[in-house]
Amino acid sequence: MKFDYLRLMQEESRDLAGFLADLPDSAWNSPTLCTGWRVREVVSHMAAGHNASLPAYLGVVLRCGGSVEKASEVLARRFAARHDPARILAAFREGTSGRPKGPTALIPRAELFTDHLVHHQDIRRPLGLPRRIPEARLLAALQSLGKLSGRVGSAARLRGLRLVADDVPYRAGTGAEVRGPAEALVMAVCGRADAGADLHGEGAGLLRQRLAAEEAASGAQRTSTRREAGGVG
Repeated sequence: MKFDYLRLMQEESRDLAGFLADLPDSAWNSPTLCTGWRVREVVSHMAAGHNASLPAYLGVVLRCGGSVEKASEVLARRFAARHDPARILAAFREGTSGRPKGPTALIPRAELFTDHLVHHQDIRRPLGLPRRIPEARLLAALQSLGKLSGRVGSAARLRGLRLVADDVPYRAGTGAEVRGPAEALVMAVCGRADAGADLHGEGAGLLRQRLAAEEAASGAQRTSTRREAGGVG
């Protein structure tokens, strides 16, 4: 099945912007599934990615020793610190209304769409504000999972597992079955341990173990990354 990932990214971004517009400013300081980031940092991460010039972005990457993760940390925190929620939201809307530019132009469109869908849920899940995601977007995100870049880590999490969605017509992979709502499958395969509780099947325990091991191993790395990124101007 083929999807217009640019159109889907724009639709997902419009929905997220509409949701954010209804949040009180105080909610922008709420935690998200992105450890250490509040709502304002998650949205700033996306807004900065769409609005930074490519030379400026590459300059930050170089100052961060070539680390994309550290550069993302620097840009997100800098943008979040400099702007109020209204300005962050306006920048996000502006950046996602057209074709990808700046750093986001370097990201495959399927990955960019799935990234935005996951970040939308990163915000909604801790707030206890679920939504009904259109089936086409869920199927598009599921189909993208095996093609995401290595730094996302989805291929390693999927190894030896077969995904079966309970709510949309999707099954893929070979091995022990992991079943659950499509949204939870996408979130878990993209590294969100919070979604593991929504999954079942003989392979669900293995996926949860992988997510827990990742969380433990990456905790120290995240702390180091944020400490080092804090010293980059």
